[in-house]
Amino acid sequence: MLQHIRLDPALCEDLRRELNADGWQIVHQDVGQTELVGYGYVIQWQKDGHKVVLHYADRQGQAEANLEVSKEVLPVIQAKIAELSA
Repeated sequence: MLQHIRLDPALCEDLRRELNADGWQIVHQDVGQTELVGYGYVIQWQKDGHKVVLHYADRQGQAEANLEVSKEVLPVIQAKIAELSA
């Protein structure tokens, strides 16, 4: 079961780099226009059978982001977010 986390959109790029550096493999990536005036992407990583999915959307300068995370790695991802937020 996946757990949901709201994420500060300003942390998305740093989190992407961290996950890639830690050996998480991108298994799906989709980017494009959302509605008529927005931009968004979805990236899915997997590692050791666990999943992290990042959803990002920017609509007219209003950005929002959230994660879906496998329950088993939730503490690891929360720790990464805390480090990036510091």
